[in-house]
Amino acid sequence: MTMTLILIKTIPALSALALLVALHAASVQAAQPLQASRAGDQVPAALVNAPLPADGNDERQPLAFAWALDPAQPVTAGVPFTDVSRSYWQQVDGAALQRGLDLPLTAPDAVIQLSPAPDARALPASQLQVRDPAGRVGQARAVEAADLQAAGMPVTTGSTMLRTGADSPAGAYRLQSAQAQGRYVVQVLEPDSPVRLQVQPGRMQVLAGERLPVQVTLADERARATALASRRRSLGGQALLVAPDGRTWPQALRPGANGGLSAQVQIPADSGAVQGLWELQVFTQADGVLRDGKVAFAVARPTARFAGQATADAGTRRVALPVQVAAAGRYEARGTLYATAGDGQLRPVAQAHAAAWFGHAGRGELVLPFDQAALPSGYGAPYELRHLQLQDQSRMAPIESRGQALRF
Repeated sequence: MTMTLILIKTIPALSALALLVALHAASVQAAQPLQASRAGDQVPAALVNAPLPADGNDERQPLAFAWALDPAQPVTAGVPFTDVSRSYWQQVDGAALQRGLDLPLTAPDAVIQLSPAPDARALPASQLQVRDPAGRVGQARAVEAADLQAAGMPVTTGSTMLRTGADSPAGAYRLQSAQAQGRYVVQVLEPDSPVRLQVQPGRMQVLAGERLPVQVTLADERARATALASRRRSLGGQALLVAPDGRTWPQALRPGANGGLSAQVQIPADSGAVQGLWELQVFTQADGVLRDGKVAFAVARPTARFAGQATADAGTRRVALPVQVAAAGRYEARGTLYATAGDGQLRPVAQAHAAAWFGHAGRGELVLPFDQAALPSGYGAPYELRHLQLQDQSRMAPIESRGQALRF
């Protein structure tokens, strides 16, 4: 009877212990969805199939690795490149050069480069005249194409470079040649100009079919606040989207904040098969000042995405990420592990990459092996997965990115 009573009392105790162990295991290794996307994240809404490029990455062996980070060194997300321009260019025909081409300059020591098209007559410096705002023929220094090429500059044969003097006044200059025939590209660079154009895209990458926000501003370092506001109100221009295969689409520039311009660049759903960066070329004018700029960014077709429940094991620090694939290829996941320090703050302790070949559309998994990197002393759970990215290595395309993805 006594033995029976002991057994009866022990069974509930064992069950409770087993339940606690099971609950602890579930808390250590739990399946959960990725966190909701935030501003700045890139998450495909729908997937598309795409053929494999002839020169794509066809490596079939899976690969996964990780390395430790110094938690004292912060990891920052990439910032979109801002183009700062003190230059402009234009295409002209021989008739315009024969009449005289007006070139507005805002500072001394401006550089003027004239490059002939393949069917145009080359114009040496002796056949070019540069008149200053007073109508006088300036004493511009000249360098011919051979000297520029010898110095390593990739200029067209027949190009000529002129430079105004250090004491040359600002104003409207005139470039003229009676011998001009054909078409030419005229580029003007004012390295000492206080007037600069800034072109900044909202992101460094975008999915095909989506829109890319772009901000365009003109700054004048010499202008007083009222004059600068007036100049910004007069800023106008146009933009051109250029694909790696040479296709182009005009883009509207509309008045934006603080007197600048803004654009919502529409990326075509058919991004083409040619790999490479896309460009947005911007051409502006304000109160007689010309400025051009351009920015480059990546465009990806959404061939895959993270989908389903991720499994994060706090004991081994391995994170399994389910992937939905619409096109065969090699895909890579990468991310940064943040761990909790003694002061309760999350800091970066490891980075991991995992890549594998997916031979057909369907579902698969990529596992980030953070366990390969030793934790710094005093760091542990809870963890957070940040800066998570999904790359299409076969098409060299960044498909998905999340600043904060998972906490476990």
